[in-house]
Amino acid sequence: MHTKIKRLEELVNNSIAIVKKLEEENAVLKQQVEALAADRQKIVKGSAAARELAEFKSKVRQKLSRIAARIDKAITLQDTLFPEDLDDRQ
Repeated sequence: MHTKIKRLEELVNNSIAIVKKLEEENAVLKQQVEALAADRQKIVKGSAAARELAEFKSKVRQKLSRIAARIDKAITLQDTLFPEDLDDRQ
């Protein structure tokens, strides 16, 4: 009976050692998964978000250039329709 208890203790100790080793490996794997997930998010955000931002900036620049052209045209038309004569103001 004494040998059976010793054998059981050995098995328990071996099992505890294996569980600790697996926990350590699991922790390392979790860190690797988190690092890979973070890298993936950076890649996904970098490509799609950067493209969307570039498209948005391009659209805004186009709209601003159109608005600026309309303003310039309105100023030109205003000057031709309503010329300012400094002698009339005095």
